[in-house]
Amino acid sequence: MNSFDIQFHNGQFHLFSSKVSYICELHKDAWLLHRYWGPRLTAYHGANCPEPVKRTFAAADPEEPAFSLEMEPQEFSCPHQGDYRESSLALRRQDGWPAGRFRYQGYEITEGLYAPEDLPHIRPLDGKGAKTLSIRLRDEASGAALTLRYSVLEDSAAIVRSAEITNEGTGPIWVERAFSALLDMPYDGEELVTFHGTHQKEFQMDRRLIGHGTISVGSTRGASGPQYPPFAALCAPEATEHSGEVRALQLIYSGNHCVRVERDQYDHLRLTTGIHPEGFSWKLEPGERFQTPEAVLVYSGQGFNGMSQVFHQLYTERLFPRQWAGRTRPILLNSWEMCYFDVSEEKLLPVIREAAALGFELVVLDDGWFGHRNNSKSSLGDWTVNREKFPNGLTPLLDCARENGIQLGIWFEPEMISPDSDLMRAHPDWAARFPDDAPLLGRNQLVLDLTRREVQEYVLDTLSGFLRTYPVSYVKWDMNRHMTDPGSASLPPDRTGEFFHRYMLGLYRILHELTARFPEILFENCSSGGGRFDPGMSFYMPQTWCSDNTDALDRQSIQYGASYLFPPSAIAAHVSAVPNHQTGRMIPFETRAALASSANMGYELNILDLSQEEREQVREHLALYKEERDLILGGAFYRLRSPFDGNLCAWMLVDRKREKAILYAFAASYDVSCLSAVLKIPYLDQKKLYVERNTGRRFSGEELRYAGLAVRFPQGDFPAIKIVLQTETMS
Repeated sequence: MNSFDIQFHNGQFHLFSSKVSYICELHKDAWLLHRYWGPRLTAYHGANCPEPVKRTFAAADPEEPAFSLEMEPQEFSCPHQGDYRESSLALRRQDGWPAGRFRYQGYEITEGLYAPEDLPHIRPLDGKGAKTLSIRLRDEASGAALTLRYSVLEDSAAIVRSAEITNEGTGPIWVERAFSALLDMPYDGEELVTFHGTHQKEFQMDRRLIGHGTISVGSTRGASGPQYPPFAALCAPEATEHSGEVRALQLIYSGNHCVRVERDQYDHLRLTTGIHPEGFSWKLEPGERFQTPEAVLVYSGQGFNGMSQVFHQLYTERLFPRQWAGRTRPILLNSWEMCYFDVSEEKLLPVIREAAALGFELVVLDDGWFGHRNNSKSSLGDWTVNREKFPNGLTPLLDCARENGIQLGIWFEPEMISPDSDLMRAHPDWAARFPDDAPLLGRNQLVLDLTRREVQEYVLDTLSGFLRTYPVSYVKWDMNRHMTDPGSASLPPDRTGEFFHRYMLGLYRILHELTARFPEILFENCSSGGGRFDPGMSFYMPQTWCSDNTDALDRQSIQYGASYLFPPSAIAAHVSAVPNHQTGRMIPFETRAALASSANMGYELNILDLSQEEREQVREHLALYKEERDLILGGAFYRLRSPFDGNLCAWMLVDRKREKAILYAFAASYDVSCLSAVLKIPYLDQKKLYVERNTGRRFSGEELRYAGLAVRFPQGDFPAIKIVLQTETMS
């Protein structure tokens, strides 16, 4: 067999790479049934297919009474067709009746990837292949056509799925549910892993047993949200970071979404993901199409680290903006926790000079520079420089940065509008709202109605004009409230359910146009930290401010959880001041530096207040991070000990040749009964000898894998240990 391919034989579709197989089958040339998703198979003969059994209450065709969709594993499902489990597609005809008796029409196998129109997606990659299977089905009564798409990638354990609905009838139809993927499999004791969180406490892990019924997580906030990011994994009960089977999925989408797991009366598991159906509908006129976001399915037989490696490599190579692949990310200093809204030319000029002297590469001017903004109550939408704070505009800051060999960045919140703003006074109808109610405020602001083309053009023209006038090298794109009152004056009554998705399409259009116009600007995604940290936003912005919480204890679990889905290059982490502004904790500099150095590193404190000793600490830290940056942002990241399971946290970064590794270990508090922690490290070359940089001790990769490395923490709370291992030729 080839290294990757899609084959159709005896009614079976077999997608495979060197690492994974995905098999579905036609039944009676009508129904599409799921058969297998797991390790690569060289052949499949249906050994896992149960014998059909007629069951009381099961709806079935009289000519085949033992075949019922209630018991069959499917690739998609519509309601009212005998399958009473969670459906993935629901349509309504113009006469009010549901539609959905889809039957197979044909298939097509094409080279390359399908790029969903107007949506972020997995990109093609030069030098590596991909193939796409498109299976077409049709509901004759309504004229609705359904195309299910599956892509397999060379050298990847990922499968990419999406669906498209086309109205081939004579009247309108309404899409009321359109999930991107549905997966049926027999229950075998699997556990469910998802993440939950809130502002300043993102990516908290939840691992649970799957009882009978439905578990649903998701967002109806108009954004993917920190509460439940669009991810879920089914894992074997014995699965760990290092071993065991994991089947996971992520949705490449930034708006309302859901992931649902159902265990039915026959111990079947159904896993679905897609746009959240609550408040959603989409009118399709004859000839129109609706495309779902892509879902990425990943199989791992090497535990959760194996799963993460697939996501990390796939997103680095095929999701993040191409122009930032392999490029050095600047070490930045952000003004927010240093100044908050109290920014000015007088304050920023000495900061830029001192930042350059210490070794920073970028200074970011955060909130407070525009309109008459002195707090969160005004000026969003008025993206003009505040001349009281910056009487000469931002040109003096840019000139100072250039003279000192450093870059300048800027903060925007373009999706929002303040009631107290010139934009609101000129265009009150541009705020999202219901027609007869005053809209609710969040953080003293309203949401711009990005479903409207003229609002999209305003954002594009305003930001483009600013960026041409002030050629900064970095933009922090923020979103600091979730949506209420999802209404638009431009949507007729039969399209009001389209608001949330049309908003996302409008936002994606803005990001596509803006990043194309300014490809050299590094855009960083933010939503009060990790409030919209998802693959959809990552398609346009290669890094995300992971959390507004900069506390080095809380950040251990936040960054640990985020690493399940994203590589260190995508996770922005800053060294902040003590006492910490969010928690008041006094955490040693070495620990704060270690947490930030494990990701895309920056600072968030007033460098002008540092003592000479502290200045030297910062200077040395920046210099060392620059030496190690290629490994940190371009190497492989592995989790070793989970902060969700106790007092310790540990992870490791390894270069691609496995010649150098940086291990960080953290303890929340000092434990007098813990003589040492032993960390098993199965991710080095077992045939090589490794030397510890600080002590000269030597270890074989084999003993580190099976015996482990003893780590002793010093006295005191919140300690961090850094161990650097370098290969040495074994005699």
